[in-house]
Amino acid sequence: MMDERRVALKFAYDGTKFYGFQRQPDRVTVEGALVGALAKIGAIKSPRECGYRSSSRTDRGVSALGNVISFRTSFQLDDLCPALNSEMEDVWAYSAVMVGDDFNPRGARERWYRYYLPKSDQDLAMMRSIASLYMGVHDFSGHARKDKRNPMREIRSIVISDAGVFCTLDFRAESFLWNMVRRIVWMINEGSSGRMPLDSLGPEPKRKPVRVGLSRPEFLILMDIDCGVEFPGSPRVARSVSVSMNRRLVDASMQLALAEELNRRLTGYKY
Repeated sequence: MMDERRVALKFAYDGTKFYGFQRQPDRVTVEGALVGALAKIGAIKSPRECGYRSSSRTDRGVSALGNVISFRTSFQLDDLCPALNSEMEDVWAYSAVMVGDDFNPRGARERWYRYYLPKSDQDLAMMRSIASLYMGVHDFSGHARKDKRNPMREIRSIVISDAGVFCTLDFRAESFLWNMVRRIVWMINEGSSGRMPLDSLGPEPKRKPVRVGLSRPEFLILMDIDCGVEFPGSPRVARSVSVSMNRRLVDASMQLALAEELNRRLTGYKY
């Protein structure tokens, strides 16, 4: 048997299928699915014994394209992702690499989130102007769920783009507070739609807003995490995951076709 070494695993998941990332008793979570699959294939015995570490704990409903965990294992590295994917639904492991035993994905250099905001009556130029208020180092305690962490954070960039039926908002920072991105998106949307006074916007507004709402989690994706590690691609894994993704694309396309046809019929329906 090979000696144990620390491995970093990159994976994606459909957060709408889980009750959040972190393990919870009697709840189906992303972390629970990962740890359960790792134990089932014999890669670990328990999270404690393998020195399990995670990077980002996304909220219920939030998806990811590039989250990272690490653990010690003697499992054959080339077989790890295929073995895991055979035991999981709605989670896809796609790259595993050996790292030093001091590696901790929690100390990532940068996290990148993208929010898909459905278009309505937003002013894109106004959205960008409001977003600039949130960039840099600020006290974000008014735009996050309360916890014991230091509320000072630095948002390095917010890039807003036109993406068809959506506006995309890309946030990059070393770390974020709980619910921080979703609350900032809510404020940008309200302000750019004229529903919120401009002097009540920003992490340090001239006057406090009546309330800071929370955008829907299903439209938020953890795009990637920079842990200072290169994750190699694998054609073998890419082929198998692509089969699963293609099935999802077909299903989603059928749902879209149904919605479009019903909308078209109701638009011309004579009552």
